[in-house]
Amino acid sequence: MTTTHQGFRLGIRSKGRTILMVRHGESEGNIGDKAQGQSDVPLTENGHRQAEAVAQRLAEFNFDAVYSSDLQRAKSTAEALLLLRPDLALATRSELREAHYGDYEDTPWPDIRENDPELYRRWVNWDTRSDLRFPNGESHGDMWHRVGRFASEILDRHDQEGASILVVAHAGSLQSLLTHLLGLRNTDLWRFHFDNTSVSALREHRFMPSRWQCVLFNDTSHLNGFNSNG
Repeated sequence: MTTTHQGFRLGIRSKGRTILMVRHGESEGNIGDKAQGQSDVPLTENGHRQAEAVAQRLAEFNFDAVYSSDLQRAKSTAEALLLLRPDLALATRSELREAHYGDYEDTPWPDIRENDPELYRRWVNWDTRSDLRFPNGESHGDMWHRVGRFASEILDRHDQEGASILVVAHAGSLQSLLTHLLGLRNTDLWRFHFDNTSVSALREHRFMPSRWQCVLFNDTSHLNGFNSNG
């Protein structure tokens, strides 16, 4: 059985490889508008329902490997899928974590703006955002490079024709993965927005190996009216 949506057919293998990207379900940090970063916060009740919905959507997809951030909001989302697919094993990877906001982990963004206006000014400036390193944390450039190392590793590991890989992670790490695969710059991350449990897909070009095309982006049709925070 296949599922067709917006021209992308789930369940059909092509000659090129496929990478599916799913953002975690709604978390406590999402509803609090916080810089949750690598704080290991759980899914909300709504987030668990979202995870179950995306799991149902992808239940019959032929995955060769499933990777997830080791933070519980992403891991719980991936585990919802594996409940329906006992044939699959989950590999958790710290490289897929969200950016580390250091001293400002789990802090509401309005509080950061009030307490550290210079840092916030640099954060909202496109030209300085990528290199801004949070106190005792990392920059988005740092995150982009660590996700890039993960991308290179899995592409080398899963180099067989028609391989399908699922990656469950966070907005920032998925933005990083997408821009790496599309050959974009690290400053292009913020041109892409991932909603909670959205499904996005990249497929290797049929005539040009290692060149990737986005064939589905930020699709949440499986939520059917669920209330989701981006």
